Amino acid sequence: MRLGWVMPPGMIAVACAVGFVVYATRPAPAPAPPRTVASTLPIEVGVRTGERIAGWDVEAIAATADGGVAITMARDGLQFALTVVPQGTRAERPPFSTDAFAVYYGHARPTGVEIPAGALRAISAEFLRRLGGTEITAPRP
Repeated sequence: MRLGWVMPPGMIAVACAVGFVVYATRPAPAPAPPRTVASTLPIEVGVRTGERIAGWDVEAIAATADGGVAITMARDGLQFALTVVPQGTRAERPPFSTDAFAVYYGHARPTGVEIPAGALRAISAEFLRRLGGTEITAPRP
């Protein structure tokens, strides 16, 4: 007794071949354009994900709760965040600043690894330059 209909092996082979041809000749998806800092962010820092600054890669850009922009930087397994906010937004003295903007840093991963001071200065100076800041000042000892 036979239950149901069975497709002959030749028809199965033809259906598989047609499916493969359709799959193999489909157009490739268009590459995603590089993401830029959206105009909806509170500060336009002039960088985009994937960009390289002072030997570090910009991995992510996001708005912060205090009206700033957090930028995640990465290189050689080390990640850290730089946050650019309008001057006077936070009570603590910023490590780097101009008349209009302040840059803070932290959240190093893996924990316990120190962020190279030269990288912090170079990256912060570049962000502040792109923001059109005037004279860039570093903290006083």
